[in-house]
Amino acid sequence: MSGTEDTSVAASVVVAEEGNQENNADVIAAATAAKLSGETDVPAAPPQLSPRFHPEESVAYITVSDPVQHTEGIKGKFTMYRVAYDPPPPAADADVVAAGEVTVGNAGGATNRALFPYATSVNRRYSDFSWLFEHLHKERPGAIVPPLPEKQQASRFSESFIEERRFHLEIFLRRVVRNPELIDTECLLVFLGGGDAEFKKAKRGGSFGAAAVGSPRSASDSRDDEYDDGAESPNEQENSGTLVGKGKERLIHKKAGIKKWIKERKTNMQGTLVRSPDDAVFEEATHFVSALEAGLKRVEAQASAMVRRERDASSCLLEFGLGCDALAHVDDTIGGGGNDARGGTGEDDGGGEEEEEAEGSSGSGVAQTFRLVGKTADALSALSMEHHERELRRFAEPLRDHLKMVHVAKVALVKRNNRRITYSTCLNAVDSKKASLHRYRITPGQEGKAVGVESSLSRAEQSVVAARANYEEVSARVLREVDRFRRENAVAMYATMADFARMQKEHADRVSEAWGALVPLVENVDAARLEGTSFVQAAETMRQGGRSSRSVVAAGGGGGDA
Repeated sequence: MSGTEDTSVAASVVVAEEGNQENNADVIAAATAAKLSGETDVPAAPPQLSPRFHPEESVAYITVSDPVQHTEGIKGKFTMYRVAYDPPPPAADADVVAAGEVTVGNAGGATNRALFPYATSVNRRYSDFSWLFEHLHKERPGAIVPPLPEKQQASRFSESFIEERRFHLEIFLRRVVRNPELIDTECLLVFLGGGDAEFKKAKRGGSFGAAAVGSPRSASDSRDDEYDDGAESPNEQENSGTLVGKGKERLIHKKAGIKKWIKERKTNMQGTLVRSPDDAVFEEATHFVSALEAGLKRVEAQASAMVRRERDASSCLLEFGLGCDALAHVDDTIGGGGNDARGGTGEDDGGGEEEEEAEGSSGSGVAQTFRLVGKTADALSALSMEHHERELRRFAEPLRDHLKMVHVAKVALVKRNNRRITYSTCLNAVDSKKASLHRYRITPGQEGKAVGVESSLSRAEQSVVAARANYEEVSARVLREVDRFRRENAVAMYATMADFARMQKEHADRVSEAWGALVPLVENVDAARLEGTSFVQAAETMRQGGRSSRSVVAAGGGGGDA
């Protein structure tokens, strides 16, 4: 799918969401106005808006579902997921191929119509996904491998966490399948279609897939930790099948890895790296990804602050509304106005609905104002909390996801630089061995050592050829991946920012609608009206009542004497 088609798809989704959001805004505004006016029969606001468009939906035939918890001896509990692959029908698959959706980059433009000609279903746990993540890097160095969901130690068996991890594992797997550089990897095929025995053998380090039947690998498919500075000795070949031989082989590879690391660090510090014509392009790509990461970090930090601010605003509005209600009750109780307004005599217990309707119009003017403002604050508190949840789900989380994708793009560029360092180290090794060979040949009595150096030089030259092919293939793959990343990331970030702008406009309209519905009600309140008698009148009434009581007592006492 081209960048223009991606943009048109995103735009069509944007238009569809705008229609849904306008309907949602109308319903919520009507509900707010009805609540302020005392109406009860109003349509309920929907719990959430339409979800953001995800490109991963194009490979919805790969699912991660049915999480089940298991217990494995002393290792404790773990969660197993069902990974299902249901191949798309031929017609839909032909459309995908025609659109260029799945194009295998290292196959000369060939297309991959289906991973398997049949449906598969396997059970995998999180460590299996981690194994796939690591082997994708090893089998396709320079490819942009999507990030895995992060590990969590606390509450990792709660339903919410398991569901969140299941969702992100599904996104990870679909992104892998959508990547043309990763779709034909052997580790992916054995992950999706391998049986339990085959997959366990692959995890233990055995050969699998095409490698198990002896198919050759390309130079770029070599493992990241491989560095062959010479051919395998006959003793190593003889002992490779025994337990001791395997231990020796692992030790030899470990030493070779340390030796490789020291040589490459030395080459990197000396600055004797090989130069290629496309170095300027890679420097520009590295600068682009680094600048994009810095900008996204800044935006993501401020987005998180905005989301927290909306949550704090919801809490403040709730407390503000409670304070306004308390002030309204304080004013109602002055001079008995509150008892009269609320039917405090207890003579009519069946007028609850009438009391609710009259609550906004009873009491003094300031009490009515506090009550109306308090109701509006309560409604806005609910709106702010809903807006906070939408911002968190549809803005803050997508930004963090974009940031993770930028990071894995940087990892791909680092892989190319590592291959460059390896190639430069091999060239330096050849130059060093040539100098040693020349020195031994011109030194009397050292001619015998020259034979061994010639053999070592031949192996070093073979390593140069392999390292150069590896370096060139990884470089070409990284360029393809960075171009694809730019196209897809542009469409994804556009959708996120456009969705954020629509959310802000919708929330602002709902807030404006709530305050707009309040203003006419407040303006109709008689601010000068005071409910009940004044303090002076109350005191005079109390004094008159006291004098009358004393007169009655005095009159009663005089009649008794007579």
